[in-house]
Amino acid sequence: MRKDMYKVIVERPRRGGRYSSERRPSTDPEDQIQHESLKFRHRSHKWLNENLNPLRRYLETQVGRRWDQVYSELCARIDRRNTVQQHIHQHLDQFVALRVVVFDGRLHLDHGWGGLKSLSDPWAPKLYVDPDSGLLLDNREAIAARRALRRRRAVERAAQASPDLRRVDELHQLRRIDGIWYEVELAALPETAALTSVRGGPAQFTMPFDVIAKRPARRIGKPCGHRACEACKPYGRSGLYARSKRQLNRHELQRYGLRNHDGERLH
Repeated sequence: MRKDMYKVIVERPRRGGRYSSERRPSTDPEDQIQHESLKFRHRSHKWLNENLNPLRRYLETQVGRRWDQVYSELCARIDRRNTVQQHIHQHLDQFVALRVVVFDGRLHLDHGWGGLKSLSDPWAPKLYVDPDSGLLLDNREAIAARRALRRRRAVERAAQASPDLRRVDELHQLRRIDGIWYEVELAALPETAALTSVRGGPAQFTMPFDVIAKRPARRIGKPCGHRACEACKPYGRSGLYARSKRQLNRHELQRYGLRNHDGERLH
C-alpha cells in the first residue's frame, strides 16, 4: 500500500496558486477591502473527497489474505486517531462484509439492529471476511446476483422502449408479429449478390430472402446517421437480415415473460 493512501482518498489537491480567484486582491483601490482577517489569506483550501476507488482497488488485490493482516496495513497507513483519516475507516463496510455469521447453513451479514441479511443479496458487498478462516474472499453470489439484476433491468428497459422486440444476443431477437412471438435468427448480408438461375431461366443476381420484410434483403447505400433509424438499421445495426424465424412455444413464452396476441407480460 502506498504511504500517502489517505491523501489520495480523502484530500484533493490545492485549488489555484498562491493567489486564487478567491484570494486575489482587487486592482481597483475603490474595490479593495478595508479590514481583513489574517486567517483568510492563510487558511487551508483542502476538503474531504469521496474518491474511494483507490481503497476499493487495494482491497480487491488483497483477496486470499487474512483480514487481520490487511486491516493492520490499513491502520499503519491510515491513522484512526486522525479525524480526517478516520473518515476512510467508516467506508470499509461498503466494500467488505466484516460481521459475517452462518445461519441455516448460509452466510449472512449481521447488521446488529438491522438483523441478518443474506450475502447473496445483490446489494451486499463484493468482499467478505470468512468467519471460519478469517480470509478476505470474493462474494461470488452477490457478484452473480448483480449481473443478473443488470440483465433483468436491461430487458425491462428494452421492453419499455419497444414492446414488440426483445434482444437475446447479437444474432437472435424475439419479435411479436401480428400478435405472435417469434425467435428471429439474424445473419450478416453477403458482400455481393449471388448469381442464381430459376427453372432454366437467365441467371440473375439475387440477395438472400428476409423473412421479416418478406422480400430479398437489400444493403443500405448510405445510412442517414440516426442511431435508431428503422429504415437504415431494422435489426439494431446495419448489414443484417432476418434469415429465419420460429414461433415460441408455451414454455419459452413463460421463460421470457411474454404472451401472444396482447403482448402483456406475465407476473
